[in-house]
Order: sequence, then structure tokens, then C-alpha cells
Amino acid sequence: MERTLAEHIGSLEQKLNALSSLFMQENRAHRRNQLESELRAVESALAHYRLAFDLETSISRRSLGTKGLNETP
Repeated sequence: MERTLAEHIGSLEQKLNALSSLFMQENRAHRRNQLESELRAVESALAHYRLAFDLETSISRRSLGTKGLNETP
């Protein structure tokens, strides 16, 4: 993997912001529908990458023997 999960998440967040801005400015219904579909796809990908990041972080903590903020000692 050439980019880290955090980099993928950052890239997707930027794309989400850009698409959201375009969506809010667009007046044509057809284009708004296209942008809405793209937004849903990016939101879905972002959710998956965030879950993967959380899982990776959790596994790293366990292997290092550290506890997260919400974990009991």
C-alpha cells in the first residue's frame, strides 16, 4: 500500500468537502443527482476507511500492550 489509511481518509474528506460545496452551488437537478450519488459513494468509502483505521489502531494498541481512552485497565 503506497498511502496510509490516514492519508486515504484525508483525501476522501477533501473530496467530500469539494463535492458538498459543488452540490450546494448546483441548480440543475440532473447534476445535483449525479453529485448526490458521488457524495454517497465517498461517504461510504470514508466510513469503511475510518472503520479500518479504528481496527488498525485497536490492534496496534493490543500488540503494544497499551489501553485506549475508552478501555478499562
